[in-house]
Amino acid sequence: MPRRLKYLLLSSLAISSFLPCLTPTIYAKEQADIVFINGQIETLNHRQPTANAVAVKNEKFIAVGSDQKIKSFVGPNTKVVNLNQQLAVPGFVDAHTHPMETIWLKEVWVDARYPVTPSVKQALLNIAARVQSTPRDQWIYVAGVSASENKFSEKRLPTKAELDQVAPNNPVIMANGAHMAIANSAALAKMGVKKGITRLPHGAGVLADKDGEPNGVITDGMGDIPGSPTPQEIARYYASDIAKFWNSYGFTSVMAITPAAAIPVMQSVSLSTPTPNIRYTASVWAAPNGAGMPKDLSVFEMPAKANSAYYRFSAIKAWVDGENDCRTGYMYEPYVGIMDTDPPGGKGTLVTDQTLANQFAKLANQNKKVSMLHCSGDAAVDIGLNAYESLSKNQSANTIKRIEHFGMFQLSPEQLKRGQALKKNNFHFSVQPIWLLELVNADYENMGVARAKTGYQFKTLINAGLEPAASTDMTGIYLGNIDPFKAIYAMVTRQSDMGIFEPQEAISVRDALRMWTIWPAKAIGEENNKGSIETGKYADMTVLSQNIFQIPKDNLKDVKAVKTIVGGREVYTSN
Repeated sequence: MPRRLKYLLLSSLAISSFLPCLTPTIYAKEQADIVFINGQIETLNHRQPTANAVAVKNEKFIAVGSDQKIKSFVGPNTKVVNLNQQLAVPGFVDAHTHPMETIWLKEVWVDARYPVTPSVKQALLNIAARVQSTPRDQWIYVAGVSASENKFSEKRLPTKAELDQVAPNNPVIMANGAHMAIANSAALAKMGVKKGITRLPHGAGVLADKDGEPNGVITDGMGDIPGSPTPQEIARYYASDIAKFWNSYGFTSVMAITPAAAIPVMQSVSLSTPTPNIRYTASVWAAPNGAGMPKDLSVFEMPAKANSAYYRFSAIKAWVDGENDCRTGYMYEPYVGIMDTDPPGGKGTLVTDQTLANQFAKLANQNKKVSMLHCSGDAAVDIGLNAYESLSKNQSANTIKRIEHFGMFQLSPEQLKRGQALKKNNFHFSVQPIWLLELVNADYENMGVARAKTGYQFKTLINAGLEPAASTDMTGIYLGNIDPFKAIYAMVTRQSDMGIFEPQEAISVRDALRMWTIWPAKAIGEENNKGSIETGKYADMTVLSQNIFQIPKDNLKDVKAVKTIVGGREVYTSN
């Protein structure tokens, strides 16, 4: 062998034998702040669907893989958490919710929620008890679930006269879900409602009896019924209380639909509490019909010094109609039967007409924000689709265009096709799957079999490539709607409040998980940062009490969050 070649071989062998002792210092991996090992991790990243462990630094995933791989990121100051073979999934994202109102209703309002309150009689007793401890002339607010008129044993709502009898000296508002309320005489007087008034300044409808006198029914009165938490209460909600409630069910992010008047408080909280335990994406509304929005939406932006990983303003919202469960969703054909609480014509309530909807969508687009149009009835859905089709022909940017509740109560084949065609123009929508367990029976009673059967078509929507984003739509009306696992159970089994409903629309557990994670992240324009477990994204995870891919489908409703992790921080651990 030539001397030079022999020398090179020997030198190479010597260097090779020396490398192992150099590797820890020369080739040491980045040290993590925290690692989670020994888990079963469902990433929802198609390039790496599963893993056993993750490494986190500066609140983001820096590595995802095997235990062996992730242990190489452990340094002297790294915290190591053993997941004990529990299933970890991406942190849940609530695509549409009203968290401020939820905590307020939960803490302050009289509880007349079915089934704990099974009747009008019991609701009136609950209100009478609150009157005893409430000063004269002070407002009393009452929470009743959606479609209470279908659920109460009397098959109706309390009347204005009955509320007058139990609370003659206090203005009383009883909510029938979020889109209808019954007011007593004192409340109507405080709101300036008199004979002949059918519409209030911010879009609320006022219904009358056969003599033209207000009968106490107010539709979509969110902007006209006075009352809200105090600024101090709102600050507490955003700083801590919302996170405590949502974290306990595995949520790491919420799209917080927020009245414009509360945004200054959120902006202040973003500076005083820069790292809360949940991520807020704010959607702002000024009036149900979209009125009152400034042309320049920058007034709603979070302060420059706010932590943008936790506080973002990204959307504006308007209501095209009411909601089918209280018979105010705007429909082409009348609801079944006649109720005293029905708006004139029996086809629901039009809150935002086509011209206003078009203007609203254009305003959001010009400001490069998400447009959110609430559309429940089939006629309202077409108004929303019309607005987005018109905008897509002449838009300044391809911004996200959302319909809230698309396909929940009704969905025609033509509307499905229109949604598919709009997908290339950034069309997204939120759905509320837990309503399967609460509103299907009311849908049958209110709309009849043929129309009711077209709702909740989750498999059809997914097969059409439309990626429905699940949400709680929490308002404080149904407190149980916060539970994503019951919603997953309903989607997978098609269990409803009237038995198995349209079983061919059942979806897989994995698709149900996507509906709570990556698809809502896309619907709020944040899929680059959240919704799946992969390097570079926020280190948000939910650890589950059971492996949802292995247990019987009927057990899905009993699953709990045992750990909720935001930015690598354990913000919730169950007992």
